[in-house]
Amino acid sequence: MAAGFRTRRIKSETSIGDRLKRARTRQKVTVAEVEEQTKIRAKFILALESDSWEQIPSEVYGRGYLETYALFLKIPVAEIMSDYDKMRGMYARRCQQGVPEFAPKPSLKLSKFVITPRLLMVGALSIAILVGGVAAYNKIASFSSAPYLRVPMAEAKGVDGSPQIVINTNTVTVKGNTAVDAILHINGREVPVQSDGSFSADVPVQKGSNTIEIKALGRSGKESTQLLQVYVQ
Repeated sequence: MAAGFRTRRIKSETSIGDRLKRARTRQKVTVAEVEEQTKIRAKFILALESDSWEQIPSEVYGRGYLETYALFLKIPVAEIMSDYDKMRGMYARRCQQGVPEFAPKPSLKLSKFVITPRLLMVGALSIAILVGGVAAYNKIASFSSAPYLRVPMAEAKGVDGSPQIVINTNTVTVKGNTAVDAILHINGREVPVQSDGSFSADVPVQKGSNTIEIKALGRSGKESTQLLQVYVQ
């Protein structure tokens, strides 16, 4: 991900990429549909599914894409992000131990270059600072961005092209997904968010047109909002 590093792809039956691709295949969703719904470019979706982390622009984008994709596929976000952190942690430890298996190997023509203990120490310290800086930047970015929010019902289209749900009952069940640490309100009432980022709530409605506001508040104080138009016959 970072400039000057080349990751080695590790494939296994339980890799993160395998889990993403299998979940998408089970749900019969195409890469183009994922791109349209999540706004993640198709080439990065394929990179996630093939564990090609070196094709993601940066650590920050990698974490953001992975969390958004996992939420879309309704995969337990906390679990998959924990696996991702473990993978990155193993990489950092290898670098600090002087085993830079993700870095390009030096050319044999550089035989006159002497690696001293001091040089190894400086290199390990530089890598540690780089990894710590990326982690800090990622944490800051996660605090400063608005939380992910998706309500499939709000994407339905009415006759006039506007979102519209037509029912004949006095309640409507609103379901969706958001960031696991977001505070969710529906029409001003707080709704609990599950460990996988999903939520569901029965909202009372009246005859005629109703506007339901779904709002997710992130740790940074920024909000994501979706409006659901419901018509009761």
